[in-house]
Amino acid sequence: MRPTDIVAAFAPGLIASGIEWMIAGGVAAIVYGEPRVTQDIDIVAALHPDEALALTEQFPESLFYCPPVEVVAEEAGREAFGHFNILHLETDARADVYLAGQNPLARRGLDSRRLVDIVGLTVPIAPPEYVILHKLLFRQQGASIRHVHDVVSMLRVLGDSVDHSRLRDDAFALGLEKQWHEMK
Repeated sequence: MRPTDIVAAFAPGLIASGIEWMIAGGVAAIVYGEPRVTQDIDIVAALHPDEALALTEQFPESLFYCPPVEVVAEEAGREAFGHFNILHLETDARADVYLAGQNPLARRGLDSRRLVDIVGLTVPIAPPEYVILHKLLFRQQGASIRHVHDVVSMLRVLGDSVDHSRLRDDAFALGLEKQWHEMK
């Protein structure tokens, strides 16, 4: 599935919900790096439990599977690792919604997000530094080598527009030395 199709499926509802969010993961890596296929979109959201209804109302049952508002509110109430999925029924595309909670890296990403135009929509996207660090964190947790390939691609395309020294220092501060060196 084309990343633009995935954005087109989920971004209108996220925009209409009024919550604070950004595109991260593979779709962001494609924006900053090289094209590849993906079946999902990673969303990072700062969602308060009181905003769960505003979000779930934007994804009607006839078009999406969205967890019940109570489940979304419970996940939004977590200090860390809140997560749920929204599925687009027609295409089987999935939005993995990761909740920022008290995570300082997620907060930093949300505070520095960028607006880009994709499929005629202006959508918030995580800054490249956040995408890179998060992909290295996923790799540390045993995820696919694809994350390393995405990071290498992004660094090659972005060149000097990314502060490599600061990024390396941030990676080391997060305990990602091994994953950083894996990119070489």
